[in-house]
Amino acid sequence: MHSGNMASAGDVGSVYFGPNHPMKPHRLCVTHHLVLSYELHQKMDVYRPHKAYPVELAQFHSADYVDFLHRITPDTQHMFSDELVK
Repeated sequence: MHSGNMASAGDVGSVYFGPNHPMKPHRLCVTHHLVLSYELHQKMDVYRPHKAYPVELAQFHSADYVDFLHRITPDTQHMFSDELVK
């Protein structure tokens, strides 16, 4: 997958996934701020996942979708407007 496809860990709250997508970045930001405000991070083990490889994505997504993720970037997303509404 291209490195430009995903937001970095620090800016995931600014990504819009669409109205029907279960990911709600604002909720992530609120949760993060609450964890820091209550100093809960001092009592937590934090694990940073690696970017999933295509073979890992294929365990949960169709081959077409994995291929789509490999091809799309912020600079080319306008070329995939039909596929983005699926």
